Amino acid sequence: MAKRRGLTPKGWMIAILVSVIVSVSFVAANTDRRNFEIVKNLDIFYSLFRELNSYYVDETDPEKLIKTGIDAMLETLDPYTTFIPEEEMADFRFMTTGEYAGIGALITKRGDYVVISEPTKGCLPRNRA
Repeated sequence: MAKRRGLTPKGWMIAILVSVIVSVSFVAANTDRRNFEIVKNLDIFYSLFRELNSYYVDETDPEKLIKTGIDAMLETLDPYTTFIPEEEMADFRFMTTGEYAGIGALITKRGDYVVISEPTKGCLPRNRA
C-alpha cells in the first residue's frame, strides 16, 4: 500500500500560522487605509472650514456651520441617527428615562382657571410607610 502524502501536524500548524498572519496583515492594511482616508477627509473639512471662517465675504457663525455639517452628515445615514449637543443632554436624559414627577393627569388652563382633566388611574404615588 502506498504511503499517503500530506501535511504533517507540524505542517498544518505552519499553514494555519501563515494563514492567520496573512489575514491579520490584510485587515491591518485595510484599517490603515480606512484611517488614512478618515484623517485625510477630516483635514480637508478643517481646511475648508478655516478658509470659510477667515475669508468668506460675510461673517460666519462657526458653531452653526459645524452643526449644519454634522446634521447633514447624519441625515445621509437614516432618519433616526441624530446628534444631541451637550447643553441638551440633561433634557434628553429626562425625556428618555421615563421618570416624571406629577399626579398623572392632564392639566390645562381655561381662562383664569387651572383645570385638571384626564386623570390617569393608578399614577398617584403610593404612601411608603
